[in-house]
Amino acid sequence: GELSITLEYAHNLKDKDWFGKQDPYCIIQLGNQTVRSKTAKDGGKNPVWNQTFKFNVINENNFTITVKDEDVGGDDTIGECIGQIAKVRSNGSDRQELPVMSKKSGKQRGHVQVTLAFTKNSTMAGGAPPHGAYGAPPPYGAPPYGAPPPYGYP
Repeated sequence: GELSITLEYAHNLKDKDWFGKQDPYCIIQLGNQTVRSKTAKDGGKNPVWNQTFKFNVINENNFTITVKDEDVGGDDTIGECIGQIAKVRSNGSDRQELPVMSKKSGKQRGHVQVTLAFTKNSTMAGGAPPHGAYGAPPPYGAPPYGAPPPYGYP
């Protein structure tokens, strides 16, 4: 199916910048799909993104959001959170407040708010047939099932 994750905002993020406000952004990973949000310039501890990303879901159960601070000398990781998709798969929608955890200290570094929506493949209008179309015509008119080569090939 298709999962859309709306990255709404974060609150009470740990501020990694000594001067000025940090510029947070998120990297969302689901299976082998990865997207990056826009950077909330001067978002500080309470950045707002309001960005929606779409993912194909096969059998994944969760997604990871890594919250980072964009910095000239190299981006700092503020923390990570994990969202579950079991509920959205059964209900079609879900809203989650995810705790952002520091990998180094194991301490909580704030929250990220996400809204999830799930569309099952069967209800997607005009979608591609599931798992590759079986019985599709062979490419470029290749003869089916070892028919003799056309036009007297050796």
